[in-house]
Amino acid sequence: MRIPGQRGLSATLIALVLAGCGGESGNDETKDGASATKESKSVEIDGSSTVFQISQAAREAYAKVKPDVNVVVDNHGTGGGFGNYLKGEIDIVDASRPAKEDEETKAKAQGLEWTQFLVGYDGITVVVNPQNTFVKSFTVAQLKAIWEPGSKVKTWKDVDPSWPDKPIVLYCPDNNSGTFEYFTEAIVGKARQQRDDVQASSDDNILVTGVAGDQAGLGYFGFAYFEENKDKLRAVPIQKTADAPAVAASPETILDKSYTPLSRPLFIYAKNSSLRRPEVFDFVKYYLENIETLAKKGGYVPPTAQDREANAKALPAGDASAKAVPVSGEPASPAPKAAP
Repeated sequence: MRIPGQRGLSATLIALVLAGCGGESGNDETKDGASATKESKSVEIDGSSTVFQISQAAREAYAKVKPDVNVVVDNHGTGGGFGNYLKGEIDIVDASRPAKEDEETKAKAQGLEWTQFLVGYDGITVVVNPQNTFVKSFTVAQLKAIWEPGSKVKTWKDVDPSWPDKPIVLYCPDNNSGTFEYFTEAIVGKARQQRDDVQASSDDNILVTGVAGDQAGLGYFGFAYFEENKDKLRAVPIQKTADAPAVAASPETILDKSYTPLSRPLFIYAKNSSLRRPEVFDFVKYYLENIETLAKKGGYVPPTAQDREANAKALPAGDASAKAVPVSGEPASPAPKAAP
């Protein structure tokens, strides 16, 4: 299992040595307010713990072909990633939801324009402890009754009279998470509105451990975290309405959107000024040209051919002579052809 949020120490140690020797301190200001480190090549990424899985796969693969570039991937949630971006601290935001209007407005006002790229598809997966054998599926209405603000649901029997009269313990991402925002909007009907008596964490691995170790546990997070831990968890199929079929999360149902309403696209937002730095441009180019392999390694559904074409068109002009380096020796996907 990957453990999100671990940063390499090399960049920090280099910065300390340089500072101690009177060299570059790494805090020169650029036009957009971000700090620039002249003595080292680095790419800073932060945001969604869901997209972290893909960006971490990209970091690991890229390190094999460009070991001189220090790619740092952290996961403070989509909201936290955009917050750090607006402070000028990172080059790329991992986002499990589209940027909000106010985030876009603030970015433009500060001269921090970005380019959005679609890097995969996810299905937010609702899970219970494997010893829970009585829940066969949830309707959206049942999930809303459980998670909505002021919910009176305390036991499984409160959801369905045929279920045991035993407590439910809820686990979910914290309020900086794009997964939290997406789930609450899709299920409760209003983003960021949810009952208070939950076990919340920014680390999806903590949520996995919580539900896996609690017979009363019920939680949700990105599909990749379930796939990595399906020996410890049981995913519950979702019914859009009471008379609709129960649909389980899978690569097929996520891509065809029959796993509704919890299928969603995943993004990265790259700062345009950062893309003018060769190391950032080359990393993003590598990321996009190998996205099929990287998305699968991250545990998600890769973008469609149409998505990849849109990404190629959106990538600003850079070093066109640079050849794509495939992941782990695998052939790179053919570059999408521009529309006439």
